[in-house]
Amino acid sequence: MTEDERAMVAARLHDELSSRLAAVATRLDALMVRVADADVQRVIGQAAAELTELTSGVRAIIVDLQRGDDDPTSVTGRIRGAALTAGQRLGCTPRVTLEGDLDALDGALGDDLVAVADEALTNVVRHSYAGTVELTAVASGGRVTLEVRDDGVGPNEEPTSGTGLAAMRTSAEERGGEFVIEPNDPMGTLVRWSVPA
Repeated sequence: MTEDERAMVAARLHDELSSRLAAVATRLDALMVRVADADVQRVIGQAAAELTELTSGVRAIIVDLQRGDDDPTSVTGRIRGAALTAGQRLGCTPRVTLEGDLDALDGALGDDLVAVADEALTNVVRHSYAGTVELTAVASGGRVTLEVRDDGVGPNEEPTSGTGLAAMRTSAEERGGEFVIEPNDPMGTLVRWSVPA
């Protein structure tokens, strides 16, 4: 099965099965408070718990499909793993595009790329209130470029107490590259980190 086929199956499982199972479990939980009979409440609660467990199992299968054959210690494996973890935390199936021979990057550059991807995705989970996330990493034409897009609330103009954005900017500048954070079209945030390879 090709990577595109795995991604298509994973997306269908998420859209047609996992989301619907979670919705049914939620409806059962809401129904339970309307029932006075303790035995009926117990049966409804057990059914909701089984659906929740089944949903977790389906989501684990989705992650395995998305992970594919990547070596989990490689640059591509680590980036894909970070994106999948962020997707699980957001409750979505992330779109991941990896182009060029990212696994052949110099060790320190590969580590920087993974660290920036992880930080950008962590920010999406913590601050964006996003429903979707898209990550693209490309090694081409003597450059390495990472873009992380979401459909959340967009970049905040207020100063933050965190050091993540500053660290991403510094790692780009130290390599003679650029770091940009700006509104995504039509909504959300775009983070771009691009450095010479």
